[in-house]
Amino acid sequence: MKKSNFLCPKCKGHLNAGGYVIFSTKNKRKQRGLVLLSPKVGSYSVKYHESYGFEKGEAIDFACPICSKSLHAKENSENVSIIMVDENDTEYKVLFSRIFGNQSTYVLSNDDVEVFGDDAVEFDDLLEDSDFL
Repeated sequence: MKKSNFLCPKCKGHLNAGGYVIFSTKNKRKQRGLVLLSPKVGSYSVKYHESYGFEKGEAIDFACPICSKSLHAKENSENVSIIMVDENDTEYKVLFSRIFGNQSTYVLSNDDVEVFGDDAVEFDDLLEDSDFL
């Protein structure tokens, strides 16, 4: 089975490598490092260097490791936005929380929203909590 590819919405560069989705990040102490996330939607495994870490509830700044553009979602600033392309070449927008320890992911297609994670809220509620509307 072919796996999904993840792309930067700004430069369309591939974020997948070595079985992970890779991001450039900055923590609240202004330290920078790479973060590797599982490509499986709804899985919240994360890898990063042991001297570079996060506190539960901390907002992490995510950027594309290729073009360095911010990946913060315009729909809600507490989320990251990337593109997922499935095995049928169908594109989806994927939003996931940039708050460390928060498990919430939203997969958006033209007419549907799939919600994943223990901390996820209804997508309409997510939009109501934002400046997007």
